[in-house]
Amino acid sequence: MSSIEVVTDLIALPAMRPGSNQVDWDDVTVTAIALGLAPLLYWRLEQRRVELPPLALAKLSVTHQAHAKRNSDIARQLAELLAAFERQQIEVLVLKGALLAATVYPDPALRPMNDIDLLFRPEDLPRVRPVLEGLGYWGKHKSADQGPGISKHLSTYRRQGQRGSTPNPYLSPAADRMVEPHGSLAESWFGLNVDITPGVWERAVPIRLYDQPAFRLGTTDMLLHLAVHAAFHVIMGAPVFVQLYDIGRVIEAWIEEVDWAQLVQLARQAKAQPFVYAGLYWAQSLYRIRMPEPPLAQLRANCQPNLTDYIQNFDARRLIARTQQPPLNTLQQRLQRGLSDRREAARWAGSLGAKWQIWQTALAFYKTDTMALVKQKFVSH
Repeated sequence: MSSIEVVTDLIALPAMRPGSNQVDWDDVTVTAIALGLAPLLYWRLEQRRVELPPLALAKLSVTHQAHAKRNSDIARQLAELLAAFERQQIEVLVLKGALLAATVYPDPALRPMNDIDLLFRPEDLPRVRPVLEGLGYWGKHKSADQGPGISKHLSTYRRQGQRGSTPNPYLSPAADRMVEPHGSLAESWFGLNVDITPGVWERAVPIRLYDQPAFRLGTTDMLLHLAVHAAFHVIMGAPVFVQLYDIGRVIEAWIEEVDWAQLVQLARQAKAQPFVYAGLYWAQSLYRIRMPEPPLAQLRANCQPNLTDYIQNFDARRLIARTQQPPLNTLQQRLQRGLSDRREAARWAGSLGAKWQIWQTALAFYKTDTMALVKQKFVSH
């Protein structure tokens, strides 16, 4: 077995227990750390009392402690944010890790986080910026037409002096995390667009998080969001193993709240069936998550056969190859990645017109991040 297969088997639901002498624990530990799965692996091995070589155990233990410290800091940061928005009577819906670490994971330290994603009603977005600036955050703003066309959030906020020093989000040092105010749950990548936002606020669930008022997505909406988000991570070549594990945790914790018929219906309304199927299928196959077959069959039936085959051919090793891509250091690498990204996005498009919409983004070269980098270098010289 490869190191990634050992990791996913060990943290799966339920976990397996391979023979200790069959595992290269050093390689497994390094893989788990790089993928953000080290805290989960450490927790599972402790649960099952698996004896590790001292060096591997030390690496996992230190990583677990680091994430515990960082997530505790994030909890305080989020509580401060929620309190500030409450004072201004701005409703906040907490997304992804910032919510899940505190609600569906047995220990908040088990869910690594790199930023705080918050959803606001579109009409409240103009009031968000002054609140963040009042807390000492400064914003970085980007047009939806720039780069790959991400539109769910056009601004990111960070406190002065708080910067990570590594491109791997799971290895960044402790610091205040970036805040991303979302106006929608739309996923966009080089002209490939899926928006599951309609109706989510009407179905949102009021909660208290870190003793502050907030909202979370309804459980069916949350599962829909996590599946689509995970599929887009794969399309974009971004880390996905933690995101797929989130799906399992939500199903395990809130299975009775999931309306599977509604999930299929919402996926159809958003024309998101391939993305939802992919996210659920990969989560199930990687982590042995128990979910009913009929909804998966309905979603699969609405996928093009060649795309279904493509989704089902992804195993742990193919997912790691797709989502752990090297950094771009040269103009040639950027151009090649741009073509590769568009090719991957076009694979998921549902029609020839949608495929053309993706490829025509290559004609607007002046809007790309690569061109912005070229201009920056030209000006500096």
